[in-house]
Amino acid sequence: MTEHDDSASTLPRHTTPTWEVELLISGVAVFAMLQLPELLDNYILDWAPRLVDRWAKLLFVVYVYAKSAAIILAVTFVIHLLLRARWIALVGMLSIYPKGVDWDHFHLGPNAREFESKRLGRMEDAIDRADNRATMVFAMGVVLASILCVVTLVAATLISVAWMLEARFGLRANTMWVMWGVALVMLPYGIAMGVDKRFGARMAPGSFGTRVLRAVLGLYSKLGVGMANNPALALLSSHRGRRKTIVLIASIFMIATIAASTSYYIARNPDAYGSYDAFPDEDDVPSRSVDPAHYDDRRDPIRSPVAPYIQSAVVIGPYVQLIVPWVPDRDGPALDARCGTLPTEEQLKCYAEHVRPVTLDGKPIGPAFDIGEDARTSRPALIAMIDVRQLPQGRHVLGITLPQRGPHDDAPDADFIPFWR
Repeated sequence: MTEHDDSASTLPRHTTPTWEVELLISGVAVFAMLQLPELLDNYILDWAPRLVDRWAKLLFVVYVYAKSAAIILAVTFVIHLLLRARWIALVGMLSIYPKGVDWDHFHLGPNAREFESKRLGRMEDAIDRADNRATMVFAMGVVLASILCVVTLVAATLISVAWMLEARFGLRANTMWVMWGVALVMLPYGIAMGVDKRFGARMAPGSFGTRVLRAVLGLYSKLGVGMANNPALALLSSHRGRRKTIVLIASIFMIATIAASTSYYIARNPDAYGSYDAFPDEDDVPSRSVDPAHYDDRRDPIRSPVAPYIQSAVVIGPYVQLIVPWVPDRDGPALDARCGTLPTEEQLKCYAEHVRPVTLDGKPIGPAFDIGEDARTSRPALIAMIDVRQLPQGRHVLGITLPQRGPHDDAPDADFIPFWR
């Protein structure tokens, strides 16, 4: 009676000791990470219309960094699960066929057989490579996402400071302000690293320059800048090459930010992709466009563009309820310029006459606006009830003037909302 050899049923001796934790984290977190990008989309689409253009752009910077981190983590966990599944499959197959690949059954020529067998090597080595590859992907994804999370926090902090400075001192911030702020924050560290690399070996240990240099490097090290604060990245850079690692990191960051920006553009313009070149352009005939954003029962309150809307394309009751969402970047400056010196009650009348004149079938109607809000987004809006009891049955068109940002604004002059009685 022969003894059963259990060596083939055990894990390879050099198996990464963290493989179980890696699988647990990836398996649990992958579902959350796949949902996080859409959650971030909803936040940016909900908050951007509340802000003037320059603050919306600053918010977009934070959004791109945060979503890039979420995309990197989601992709990392999915790829890691696939690589771990491949590794488990190889381990299982080796336990079934402990002798490895039988090249005699492939009927290969001598050269092809030599090339294939050398490329594969021992099955144990192939399993070790698959194991190491999965761990490296896991570590790289977590490291890069962590870096982007730190960048996101820094950008958010700078924007918060800019917000307070504007509220307190009237300092107008924009995206260049944030970029210059990040550059100024990192400038001392870059200078210190360059001086240390070029002159550090020749500087006297106790000199004033050395003390300043060490103080700067020590400060940034405590703030989390440097390889010592990212051991996984330090290990990868030292063994895989610093230049290759930098190129890899830059490439992944670029792909992630492009994906984040593109997804935002698609979310805002869902009709921008597809083979619709021959479809009529609604900008050429705006009065013939039946846009779902103009009807409360058809619009998506988060993803539809901010535009005036009515209750439905078919109006059954005696009134058309016209809701004009407040657009801070357009309505605010226009109201201040035309009606800012008037009392609040007269400002509403001035708004209807000079800022957002309304026409019905091409004729001015001068509706009375009341202060309200978009019930489904809780954003401020002005509401007008338009009497349509005397209108004949058929198609009618509301026209709502769109305030222009300036002489170079290429937006249409008005929003047109067709409806039927």
